[in-house]
Formats: sequence, C-alpha cells, structure tokens
Amino acid sequence: MIGRALTLGSRRLARLALAVVFLACLSPPETRVFRAEPANSGTERYSAWFADSDGEVLYFGLSPFWELWWETDGDATADLEAAGDLLIGRFDLEEESFLPPLRVGSAEDGVRSSVWDVLVHTNGRIYYTTYFEGFGSVRADGSDAVIYSDLGAGLNELAEGPGGNLYITRYSDAPATPSDRSYGAVAVVSPTGQLVDEFRFPKDGDTFTAPKSIGVDPRTGQIWINTDTFRGEGRIEHEVIQLNARGHVLSRRSGPAELHFVRFDAFGRGWFAEDLDGQLRVRIRVGGRDLAVVPLGRNDGLDFVQDIWPTPDGGALVARWSGRLHRIHPPGEAFRHEEIPLDLPTDCTPPEGRSLLYTGVVRGDFAYATLYCGATVLRVPLGR
Repeated sequence: MIGRALTLGSRRLARLALAVVFLACLSPPETRVFRAEPANSGTERYSAWFADSDGEVLYFGLSPFWELWWETDGDATADLEAAGDLLIGRFDLEEESFLPPLRVGSAEDGVRSSVWDVLVHTNGRIYYTTYFEGFGSVRADGSDAVIYSDLGAGLNELAEGPGGNLYITRYSDAPATPSDRSYGAVAVVSPTGQLVDEFRFPKDGDTFTAPKSIGVDPRTGQIWINTDTFRGEGRIEHEVIQLNARGHVLSRRSGPAELHFVRFDAFGRGWFAEDLDGQLRVRIRVGGRDLAVVPLGRNDGLDFVQDIWPTPDGGALVARWSGRLHRIHPPGEAFRHEEIPLDLPTDCTPPEGRSLLYTGVVRGDFAYATLYCGATVLRVPLGR
C-alpha cells in the first residue's frame, strides 16, 4: 500500500508539473505600449480613436472628444470651446514607431473641431471627418490636403463603396446646435469630393434619426447603418436600417438585437456585431443568409464592439470599448474564435483614467490597436 501511495503521489506531482507548464503557456501574452508625444498646438489633450491602415502604417484620428465629454457631464459640443489642430496620427507598423502626424488644419486658422473617423482609400488618399466642421482628404505623405467645404457638417463614419465612392453617415445636419437639426443622412461622395447622392431621414415630429456606423455590400451596393433614433421625452432607440443602392429603405427595425457595427470584407461577407440580451456576438452573412454566429461573451456594463477589421486570410479582428480584442479565424469546419487579452496602462484603466479601445488591425504575427488614452497604440502577439 505504501509503494502504491508513493506511485500515485508521483503521478499527481507529474500531472501538477504538467499543469503548471500548461498554465504558463496559457498566460496572457505581453502587451507592448507605444505612446506619442502631444502634438496639438492648442490647449486640449488629444487621444487616438477611429483608425485605418494600408498594412504598413496605422492612421488614426486624434481628438479630445471623450475627455471633454467626461469633464462637462456629457456636453457633445465641448470640443468647440477651444481652437485645436486637425491631426491624423501615424504609426509605422514595420518600425513600430510613431511618424509625425498629418496636420490638415491649424488652431492658428481658428479650427475648433478635431479629426474623427479616417479611411485609407484604394486610391492612396486618407479621407477624414471632423463632424462639426467638415470633411477632407490628404495624401499619405501629408501633401495636397483638401477640404470639401460644400458638403456641410455632421459627417461621421466612413466606408468605401462600389466605384470607389465614399459612403458617409451624417449624424445631424446641425451638429453644433441640436435644436436646429432637421435631418440625418447617408451621403455618397466621389473621391474628388463631389456629392453624388444623399439619402436623408427628415425629422418627423419629435423623432430624429441619427445614423452612426455604415457598411456597404460590394456585390449589391446595399447599405446598412445603425442609428440613435430620438423619440422625444429623452427616449432613444437604436435601429438597424437597410437601404438598397438607390437609397430606398428595405427594412428598418429596433431590436431584438442591437447592431453595434457592420463591415463588409473583400469576399462580400458582412460582419454584423450585435448585442442580444446582454450577449455580444458577430453574425457573418453573405447573400442574405447567415454563415455563422460567433459568440463574444457577455456585455458587462457600458461596452460596445467599436470596429471590425477583416484580415487577409478571411478572418477578422474585433475591438471592444472595454479593452478586449477578439480574433475570428477563417472558416475551416467553422469560424474559430479566441479572445486576445490586453494589459492596459495603469493610467488608462477606470475609474481614475478612463480609456476606450477603438480599432485593431493585424500585421504579421501581431495585433495593433488604438487606445483612447492620449495617443496610444497597443501591440500584442497573436496565438496560433
């Protein structure tokens, strides 16, 4: 019996040793943090948010929007109080270092808004929105900066659609004075800045439709948006609206699932990030049918899927506000999913230092993500 007990004890010790090795292999990969020096000549502190990449450089908007929102108890126009530069941040993914930001507007010229969304177009230009003050583009080297002043204000998120046209949500036609707003819209703009078409949602009594994120099906030209729909008396619904290529509404609904974000990839597949009863998921659709539904776990508190980055291998990287990345692998027998843990800088964790994760991209064996906590980029190795 003693000999048998020693044998069993040795086996337990061996299993324990193997378990320790296994857990060590499962320990979170190291998160590397890159932080750029402040570049705004004005007084506001800018942070990194919406981003896009050409595979070599990560471009991202720089804005003080959320700091000012938190400081003013939710004043969405606080960004207009002080002058500031229009800056597009740049991070070299090969050298893993910041490049000087693209300066497309100056505080000296009285600019008061900041860069919101950015889009790297197939023509090589970088397009950007400022929401309060207009829309423009610039070459990747910072030359030939153009502002398309005739397009008006309120332009928010960007997507490239058929023919290279830009599809842009207009959250409001009067962003600086919400009491004067009369419509939200989807604007279709040529690469040279001409308004090709605009699909409007006019204010109807107390109801105002404010489009947010946008995706365009490259096969059909159909447009998908999510909204903040204001119903009066402080009520807000979050709708999903599907339009055909001519802007006619094909469907419009609120619930049961709330659409957080939608992106179409080069294969014509739509990636729809949703919250259904507090559970986050990504529905992958093509030709009007679901290919897969990938669960991402619970939505604990105020958390959103903020961006989806299709990867060249047919998968995607999903970024959540709360500082989580999800990698969805390309289909074999199924779309395999894994969460990539991130360690946020100590000054970027709530409640003292609030931060928001915005866009994650993949290059080689690493994922890179913009963190709204100053001009911050995170890098984490990918699993196999």
